[in-house]
Amino acid sequence: MFEGTISRRRFVIGGASVLAAGALALMTGCSAGGTATGAAGTAGAATADAAQGATASEKITMVWLPDNSSADLTASREAIGNAITAACGRETELMTTTDYNVAIEAIASGSAQMALLGAEGYVQANKKNPKVLAAFTNSDEDGKLDGACYYSRICVAVENADQYKEGNGYSIENIKGKSFSFVSATSTSGFKVPSSAIVSEFGLDSSDQLLEAGSFFSEVLFGNSHAGSAVNLLSGDADAAAFDDVDVDMYLDLVSGEANTIGAVYKAKDDAEAPFDTVRGKKFTIIAITPVLNAPVCFNEDAIDEETRSKIVEYFCSDEVADNKAIFIDPEDESAQGIFEKESEKSCFVKVTDDWYEPIRKLGA
Repeated sequence: MFEGTISRRRFVIGGASVLAAGALALMTGCSAGGTATGAAGTAGAATADAAQGATASEKITMVWLPDNSSADLTASREAIGNAITAACGRETELMTTTDYNVAIEAIASGSAQMALLGAEGYVQANKKNPKVLAAFTNSDEDGKLDGACYYSRICVAVENADQYKEGNGYSIENIKGKSFSFVSATSTSGFKVPSSAIVSEFGLDSSDQLLEAGSFFSEVLFGNSHAGSAVNLLSGDADAAAFDDVDVDMYLDLVSGEANTIGAVYKAKDDAEAPFDTVRGKKFTIIAITPVLNAPVCFNEDAIDEETRSKIVEYFCSDEVADNKAIFIDPEDESAQGIFEKESEKSCFVKVTDDWYEPIRKLGA
């Protein structure tokens, strides 16, 4: 276990070597429209000519991953869509999805001009089309990029937690041979980060072994969202599961331990909404955790002109958006549902570039 007050950025920059050295690590000093479900087409379909010919009357389509596509986040998505329109004067269409690959293909092909993707999803989209580039992300509590992260967790049902005990802590050693739930093969915190740790810990040839039932795990499930993966665990369908904190903690209560630490126990709220309504009161224990770089809002630069991109980035990185309570919700307001939280007075969006996500690429190198 790594301890200290090293920033999230420093941790994840060393992520490839840290994960190569062993299992997921706990790091203190890290705080926590329309729908589309079909194939989005082939990368590169949008052209620079189309972008240059765009007019103010043309819509900007922003695509969302499944975790940000739920009905309870409608108001949050609409607030972001309204901000895009305020920035550049163009109407915004919000494309929700039920599949990670659909969202990635939509931005890579140019059928969507903007996307909010996880770090791994962004790397995948950029690999499909290098014109998909990160533009901005949500900051750390100091309004900077240094500590802009969230958490990838491996968890087990609380009644089975003793099986994973090691001294005064926990180990992932006993997950071999168990049934396991990931989020999606293109999820950063729901697959890429935990699978890299497992591959390193057990000396596997590649993460492909983790995808085949009977190879490493007895059974492999996919939740298709972080909430879905957590429900797979709490319902008893999986012995262990990977999912993040951002997309599930709104449904949970912290029962014991410190938030986002190994050994912390969480419970599905007694009044939790779907999909947690079927597992209300069920508990899990975190047995491994690591910080992950915050998700970028990105553009397909072949599908949206530079002037429009600049207007959107400048507006989203302004105080006006940072103070917009419909975009950055108050974490103390239990009735508020949103994608981004106002963790401090300095929380805001900050510009980011492609090289910020190089550590995520190195995890798959």
